[in-house]
Amino acid sequence: MNCPSCNSSNTKTLSMVWSGGTRNRKSGFSGVGVSSSGRITAGGGKGSSTSQSNLAATCAPPKKSSVPKLVIFVVFLMLWIPLFAAVVSVFSAPTFFKGLGTFVITAPLLALLTYGLIKLYKRMSAKDKNAESNYIRTWICLRCGTRYIPS
Repeated sequence: MNCPSCNSSNTKTLSMVWSGGTRNRKSGFSGVGVSSSGRITAGGGKGSSTSQSNLAATCAPPKKSSVPKLVIFVVFLMLWIPLFAAVVSVFSAPTFFKGLGTFVITAPLLALLTYGLIKLYKRMSAKDKNAESNYIRTWICLRCGTRYIPS
């Protein structure tokens, strides 16, 4: 795959550059000691670190947004739960017709809100999927730094 800017063949996908320039390390230690009074003590620990080249850091995969889940959660708490409670209140209504009236009004609203929340989540999540799809297909020239998606 040659670079469209400089025609160099020194190119890689962004994911290859990112994984090749990122190092994950894990370490651990343990020890035992004896004091002058004969007391025995033991200790230990674990640690991990990540190091990354500057090039790998610029080629990192896109982060998934938590906004869609947060928006859906807030709307769910504010609207869906009270509507569901109103639908269920049909069983505790003093008369059948009053409960039926509440059900006839709130059940379609609940269904419409549920449908809207599902559509909203799918639309908001589509941006993440599009960014990830572009990331997988994007190449970078290691000579001039041009990023491109081959056609």
